[in-house]
Amino acid sequence: MKILIFDLVGKMGHFRKIDTNSSSLSYSFPPRTTIAGILAGILGMERDSYYDLFSPQQCQLAVSVRTRVRKMMQTVNYMFVKGKGDFNNSKGHTQIPLEFVLPKEEDHLRYRIYFSHSDRSVYERVRERIQANRYIYPPYLGISELLGQLEWVAEAEGILMESHDLVPIHSVVRVSDLRERSIQFSKETRFLKEFMTRQFINGRMIQATDYYVFEQSRQMVAIPTVPYVAVAYGGEKENILWM
Repeated sequence: MKILIFDLVGKMGHFRKIDTNSSSLSYSFPPRTTIAGILAGILGMERDSYYDLFSPQQCQLAVSVRTRVRKMMQTVNYMFVKGKGDFNNSKGHTQIPLEFVLPKEEDHLRYRIYFSHSDRSVYERVRERIQANRYIYPPYLGISELLGQLEWVAEAEGILMESHDLVPIHSVVRVSDLRERSIQFSKETRFLKEFMTRQFINGRMIQATDYYVFEQSRQMVAIPTVPYVAVAYGGEKENILWM
């Protein structure tokens, strides 16, 4: 299969957790639904109009966290709104804690995105937009105030592979796609697990959720229970699993 590989880059991000309360906590990396929304936005698709087109049945997405991340909580001012008449800011502001994701060492956050689609025309349109840096709606890292860039990396051929042995995996992984107790731990590895929305349906209703895990230095080794994708580009050889 043909795979587009590109980086989502920005100074900071906020990917709101679905189970957060009034304090807006953030995931460490963009969920599958956020990446699908970014791609739909650069194509100019309206909100809530693209869920079927970018569903897991038609669109394959993976993400690799390329920078070590840290988090910082900041208090921000929002308008205090209880009704339509409050949008003129007549009731002043309310302060809400907001958690930001920041790079731990580098100047920018960098998430590597892997994209394939069953509809060749959608695939080609996404490729053209990213290569030309020409978007209908600009990409951003979770909220519109945190604008980002999509940087072209490569187009590569992905090869489906199966294994009953340990495999190095370089992307974020669904926990359900790994054999139980197969993840290899060492003193150097640092794992993080997140509970995320996987798919929306019309009306922005949650269709599917799942647990995801990633290792901060991309040194995960485990036994996948589903076919993984081997991809080679620019001197790199990686194994990824779709979100």
